[in-house]
Amino acid sequence: MDTITITTKNRETYSAVSNFFIDYYMTEANGEFVKIYLYLVRLLNSGKEVTVAGIADHFNLTEKDICRAVKYWIKQGVLQLEYTEDNVLTGITLLPLTAKAGNDDNDASLSVLDSLTADHQTAATRQTSAVAEGKTPAGNIETSSDRTSTREIEESCPVPKKVNYKPSFVASKKEDEDFGNLLYQTEIYFGKPLTQSDIHCLLYIYEELSFSPELLEYLVEYCVSINKKSCRYIEAVAIEWYKNGITTVEDAKVASKNYNSIYVAVLKQLGIPRRVPTPTETAYIDTWYNTYSFNKNIIMEACKRAITAKPHSANFNYVNGILESWHKKNVRKLSDIEELDRQWEAEKKKKTTTGKTSTNQFNNYQSSTDTTVVNEFEDLFLQETNQ
Repeated sequence: MDTITITTKNRETYSAVSNFFIDYYMTEANGEFVKIYLYLVRLLNSGKEVTVAGIADHFNLTEKDICRAVKYWIKQGVLQLEYTEDNVLTGITLLPLTAKAGNDDNDASLSVLDSLTADHQTAATRQTSAVAEGKTPAGNIETSSDRTSTREIEESCPVPKKVNYKPSFVASKKEDEDFGNLLYQTEIYFGKPLTQSDIHCLLYIYEELSFSPELLEYLVEYCVSINKKSCRYIEAVAIEWYKNGITTVEDAKVASKNYNSIYVAVLKQLGIPRRVPTPTETAYIDTWYNTYSFNKNIIMEACKRAITAKPHSANFNYVNGILESWHKKNVRKLSDIEELDRQWEAEKKKKTTTGKTSTNQFNNYQSSTDTTVVNEFEDLFLQETNQ
């Protein structure tokens, strides 16, 4: 067949889409997520006011669907959220793309999106800007004077609440071929009959979280593969996947691979010659990753500091002490840790200078209620108890 060319006689405007997005990011993404990203690109220089509700109406989707798409692209390093110094969300930035997706602060941005609260309760509006090299604005979308808080985004896409299913409904779902087969396979995996509580957990994932039969089956297989034969645990993982916009088996495989890689990376960093962590070690890592919402880079940094402080005796308990301290100080990204280091050095230098210039030892006394001193005593106590 002869080659062909593609031309146009239209005089319409066009939106530039990175070839990296087409080649590397679009191929594995949910179709709805791709459409929403392309629409954000379209809106970039439109000068129109933008709201979550407006985008949802354009695609005939729910606002929850739009938020899930934004969260997915944040984790992929395609978008990032912009905040004021008071942690008020002001916009979405379309990031420069590369052949290989990666962004140290992706998980931190997502964690902020999930955890921050705010006082605004007005309709969702936001400013979206594209930034060249992450600094220079390339275009923007004008919005109304109101700013959308992260809490408003979260409220527009909350995790569905648990439902008390009637026995008649549960009985009818057992007759559903897909769900009935899933119950049977789960019993085989668990090696025991499912309780009513187990069935309700799976039904919640199937009905309220809207997991497809294929995705729910993979979820059960994945949890069993890491020796977690508990529907409560399966439900917890399902909620995390739901929050992260995981809707396909392909997305789930990527997420589970990244999650498992953290186990291996921690063991390797601490010099433990095993690829499979013990239940206690798994519980520690689950807390760091799921409860504290630390990304892999922050966890690795804590391991490195533990090794530096205790080259021959660094352990999970010591690493946990470091991460627990960072969690209390609201660390979300590596730059937050660097700022804590600068504050510590400045305070140390200040104390050294004060000690040299004072001639009266009693003048150096500080009240035990001083916040800095209290924090230092807490850190020292934490280090001692974790040895």
